[in-house]
Amino acid sequence: MTYDEAILFLESLVNYEKKAPLSYKASFKLDRMKKFLSYIGNPQKDLKVVHVAGTKGKGSTACFIANILKEGGWRVGLYTSPHLKDFRERIRILDPNNTADEQACFPGMILKNDFSAILETLKPSIETFGISSHLLGALTFFEVLTAVAFIYFRNRNVDFAVLETGLGGRFDATNIAEALVSVITPVSYDHEHILGSTLAEIAFEKAGIIKSTNCKTSDGFCVSVTAAQEREVLTVLRRRADTEGSVLFEMNKDFLFKRLNGDLSSQDFFYSGLSDNSFFLKTRMLGIHQLVNASLALAACEALSLFGIKVRSDALSAGIGKAFWPGRLEVVRTQPFVILDGAHNKDSTTRLIYFLQREFKNYRKWLVFGASMDKDIKGIAELLDPFVHKIILTRSTNPRAADPEKVLAPYFKNNVVRITRSVEEAMEIISKEVQPQDVAVITGSLFVVGEARDICRK
Repeated sequence: MTYDEAILFLESLVNYEKKAPLSYKASFKLDRMKKFLSYIGNPQKDLKVVHVAGTKGKGSTACFIANILKEGGWRVGLYTSPHLKDFRERIRILDPNNTADEQACFPGMILKNDFSAILETLKPSIETFGISSHLLGALTFFEVLTAVAFIYFRNRNVDFAVLETGLGGRFDATNIAEALVSVITPVSYDHEHILGSTLAEIAFEKAGIIKSTNCKTSDGFCVSVTAAQEREVLTVLRRRADTEGSVLFEMNKDFLFKRLNGDLSSQDFFYSGLSDNSFFLKTRMLGIHQLVNASLALAACEALSLFGIKVRSDALSAGIGKAFWPGRLEVVRTQPFVILDGAHNKDSTTRLIYFLQREFKNYRKWLVFGASMDKDIKGIAELLDPFVHKIILTRSTNPRAADPEKVLAPYFKNNVVRITRSVEEAMEIISKEVQPQDVAVITGSLFVVGEARDICRK
């Protein structure tokens, strides 16, 4: 099986990244994933896992954690989704002994040969399982991909695996793993048609990764860490932790941070941790929300000490400093400024606007916007519409992309809107018409951001 054949086989499976599920409970079944992993030897049971769920900042937080552990001398598997450009971005190994591709945006990506070899080995099991377990339904794209990641990390003898949930948490394929530390990033409205219409309902799904089957300390409790949350979210998380026998470390109660200063290349902050330790740190990742993610990652790594795993203070500092997550408030050009940010809900859009107001107050602002059909397009547009001066609406090549003319345009009322049929066409306009006193922002969808980033880097 070649790599291209492996991708074609994987994409022949049910893929909820391209097609929204008809029913969350009916479409996502942990019983199916549990049975399949048992069928192939339970590779996840050989992994020491840090598990990350939430609405915003999951990927960035996972990236921070993985880099901290790598700087501590451990080999770390990192599983995230979706990808910006290369499918292999989703499955990576950060190895302290491999410095050859440290400068790459996504170091340690699984090799094509390794990916295709694992999937070729799995294919007969996938097909046999589909026949014998028809009552549980067919395995999905994400379930098989998660199994590939588990096998790859096990085969490569990683010391830790940092897993980002794909959707929700409770029924997510990654939730089969038993975690040392469960991490909940900020919870806000997203995928309401799937996860629930209230913050409490959404939080209940995210909190599903806090479970009694997780690894326990010598004192017999599980360990979880949360970012600062809205009151109704925190109530759900506390109840879940109490029910499942987990200690819950909370931001602004058990650990905290304070931004000190920053520019368009980095920001400095102060962190006070779980063990009364404090650090002055620097990160290349921009925006106050990235300090939330960094601090959450620091607390998660500190919490590993409850399992006898001590992360050195220099590793905490170096990991935060070296971590980078492309497409999140990334400045890809400076003359004129072009910024990529995968803000895909109202809360993330508010954070983007705050950053632009602080850093580009007197600049004329261009917007390149494209979004998936299942996003709150109306809510995002209401925030962006009065803030920007010129708008270009576009679409990615993803099948779930909303039509810019029929779906997106009606929500933008206060600006002259231009319609393009591709990200490439939108970026051509940006390259020709944006002036030095302007700033162009590409946002709304990671798929749009990924295509724009590839164009900017050519």
